[in-house]
Amino acid sequence: MQVGHAYLSVWLRSDLQRSSRDCALDDSCVLCSRCFHATDHTDHNVSFFIAQQSGGCCDCGDVGAWRVSIACPYHPPGSETPASLVAYAAEHSPTLWGRDIPPVQNYPHRVPVPPELRDSMTRTVAYALDFVLETLDCSPDETSVPTGEADLRLQPSADPMMKDHYCVVLWNDEKHSFSEVIELLCLHTSTSREEATEIANRVDDLGREVIEMSTDVPRVLDVAQKFAQIELGVTVRRAYDTFREQVVAVIIEWLLDLTRARLGSDTLILKEVIAEELLDPRRRSNAMANLPSDVLSIETEVSDAVRITWLYLYHTKLWKKPRLSLKEIYAAVLGLSHRHKLSVGMI
Repeated sequence: MQVGHAYLSVWLRSDLQRSSRDCALDDSCVLCSRCFHATDHTDHNVSFFIAQQSGGCCDCGDVGAWRVSIACPYHPPGSETPASLVAYAAEHSPTLWGRDIPPVQNYPHRVPVPPELRDSMTRTVAYALDFVLETLDCSPDETSVPTGEADLRLQPSADPMMKDHYCVVLWNDEKHSFSEVIELLCLHTSTSREEATEIANRVDDLGREVIEMSTDVPRVLDVAQKFAQIELGVTVRRAYDTFREQVVAVIIEWLLDLTRARLGSDTLILKEVIAEELLDPRRRSNAMANLPSDVLSIETEVSDAVRITWLYLYHTKLWKKPRLSLKEIYAAVLGLSHRHKLSVGMI
């Protein structure tokens, strides 16, 4: 079982006689363990829990969450007040985009960034995010097997050559045991028991795995249907699209690494770049005519949708590992400042 960062749910006194130690505006706040142990919580009622998945957002330093400062050494009080933030949101709604959000105020470890470097960082992150979205445009929303060769070839694809080279992809679920999956892999694919065990482990760890790749269309459909018969999640996709989806997973991990990186002493600049591009509209490199009908419908209904909106809509198209990594990226953006929280909340 994967155990994420420890977070402490801090519940303040609920009796009618309120004390000076009651400092949360809504009588409850969530703190990470580092901020909790660095501050005084005498007379506070506290409950502890360990997040079972990665991600989470500490309320420490959020001026909208606390009635009085808890004097955290890691999050000194800022100059903003809840009233100023409400005015900021009213002024920019509903057209608040990433470039409208100023850098985090009063951060003491800023380093000067040349404009050309900042522009290069921004364009690189933008290209990466747009590649992710353009790939997911053609990905299926649910696992299913085409009924025949004609349906398989009609699937949306980004492959400019439309080659008949396909991958059978097995998806993780909570209903089937390792032994069931291993037996089916040994029976219906050319894998040894040792290889089948490794594949089952990767499916469990990552969320999915390619179990067959071939230009023999009847063969890949037959393998997929054998697994689908016991309601295992399986998809058949062109190899080109499957490879792009694997690259998407790598890009998301890279973006997560950037949220943990620093430029000199500045640990915020890369998070701010990612936040700016997530909260800006996507830019397409392909023609609208090549998009699936459901994507065209979204384009019509949600004009100028920002990239994070598209990622929300496409969350079910992803698998376990990139989903969890995206949650951590979102948490890093939310933790930048209260203005970033407002911007995400206004989407």
